[in-house]
Amino acid sequence: MQKNKWSIPDVIKDNFRFSTLSFIFIIFYVNVFQILFGAENSIVGVIFTIMMSASMVRDLTATPFRHLCIQAMVLIWMALAAFWVSTLPAPLSFVINFITLSVILYAFTYEYSSHIYFPYILSYLFLVFISPVNAQQLPKRMLGMAAGAVSIMLYQWIMGRKRVVETARDVLTEMIDDICLLISHRMDETVEEPNPPDIHRKLCRLGRTVYERRKKVLCISDASFSMVAAGRGLEHLLLLVHELPDKLSEQETAILAKTSDYLASFRSFLHMETAELPPLSLPDFPAVQSEKTARLFYNTLLYTQDRFLHMTDPQNKTHYRKTAISLKMRIQAALDLSPVRAIYAFRTALLLSCATLLVQFLGLPHGRWLLFTLASVSLPYADDVPSKMKKRIAATIAGGILSVVIYSLIPSPAGRTAAMMLSGYLSFYFTDYKETFTCSTIGALGGAVFMNRFGFQAVGSMFLIRLGYIFVGAAAAYLANCVIFPYNRAKATRQLWKKYRSVTELLDRICLSDSMDTQLYYHLVIQAYLLEEKLSQNADLDAWEEFPALLTTYQEKIRKAHRKLIAGRANAPVFEGGHLK
Repeated sequence: MQKNKWSIPDVIKDNFRFSTLSFIFIIFYVNVFQILFGAENSIVGVIFTIMMSASMVRDLTATPFRHLCIQAMVLIWMALAAFWVSTLPAPLSFVINFITLSVILYAFTYEYSSHIYFPYILSYLFLVFISPVNAQQLPKRMLGMAAGAVSIMLYQWIMGRKRVVETARDVLTEMIDDICLLISHRMDETVEEPNPPDIHRKLCRLGRTVYERRKKVLCISDASFSMVAAGRGLEHLLLLVHELPDKLSEQETAILAKTSDYLASFRSFLHMETAELPPLSLPDFPAVQSEKTARLFYNTLLYTQDRFLHMTDPQNKTHYRKTAISLKMRIQAALDLSPVRAIYAFRTALLLSCATLLVQFLGLPHGRWLLFTLASVSLPYADDVPSKMKKRIAATIAGGILSVVIYSLIPSPAGRTAAMMLSGYLSFYFTDYKETFTCSTIGALGGAVFMNRFGFQAVGSMFLIRLGYIFVGAAAAYLANCVIFPYNRAKATRQLWKKYRSVTELLDRICLSDSMDTQLYYHLVIQAYLLEEKLSQNADLDAWEEFPALLTTYQEKIRKAHRKLIAGRANAPVFEGGHLK
């Protein structure tokens, strides 16, 4: 039967259910929010549909009450600051605007994690320019912002409450499967050799999950310790399989077969297909080279199995070991002072505050488009600004042309509303900024021409006005970020590399200490993984050719520290690669 040439694209089939349900939820939420808090706060409802989705890049469910309080304070302050910026004279409004933007930008920009500052900045600008309120309306707006904080946390709980369990299960299962594939190839040369597994990237995923689930800085549960340790045990096991001789003996083949059996039981245990793990026995591993190889595999499997059991123990999920680190050092770790974040927050807050002052002073009717462009195109690294500028301008032109055609042909408010809603719905099917902003442009121009503009000339003139603001905003952002206050990726990478070296050297020093602080140890391990991930991204973009070799050297230091820790605690042999030390 001939295949249908008009088949539905995969992107639509894959995203249809989620996109449709999300769109229905947004419409429902905004309408309910407007009923509860008045038409003047409908924009606040729109804000929270953006924030709820954006918040999912971080896991806030470990300490929901603390995050609820933080969200409520930030959002209520945003409402107050937006009111003051709209009503107070220039000097005071500038100071309040600058302080608010600086705090948001620094607090929600991260040195080696996904940033979430933009939804907060965009929402704050919405409050200032799209729907400002007077003194009588302010209490209801503050109440609405508090309700929005509750909405964010409820959304987190519904959509992400199982994230840590699912991530741990998926990542550890992938690692087990990687080892089993390699074992199958080593035991049977007719089996196709698998691609080299990026097992360290999987460890980074585990580390990030634990990092986001911390109760606070230097306060990780025993179960989370064990989750990371289980991943590290599997990494060591993979290295052991790799370092066996090319020509396997019968005993080595038997060891791999027994290892594969135990890994299968680990996999079943992770997926709750079995409630217990079979006991490990050293005699099950045939002696090779005076039992060295057998003991290496046995000790690694025993350690990993023990970590799996601790990871799933309910008591360990709520048990936190105390740290001996001083309060001063804990505060320093919590603040995590970063020149990248500080410079970016200062530069962008100053730029947006000055632009806000200019727009208010000149009374520009559509000056918000200038502010939105500045906020969007101003990025932590100057290297990324030109690309973002090109995408925004291209998306504005594409969306503007489509808008001129659509709104010139549709005179009725109902038809225009449908077109705006359709553009918003279609944005769910795209991930690239240029495509999503094209849809946003159609919606934004629809709002601008909704009531009183019709025909190609009238709608076209509004498009040219928007395009002019976008050009001016992009040019100003380029000057500020790339010419006046440039901060490039290479400089940030050098600082991250220096920090990474310090972390690995400290790990090497503390791992054999009798009074080793477990919280500090795992804090450093997780921080090393996060730094490695960010450094790898930067190195790829900057074409740093020497980086892979340097990274391998320091990764081996981290592994060596872990092997020392295992040997010191379990009285197991310390191994270097596949050889006893």
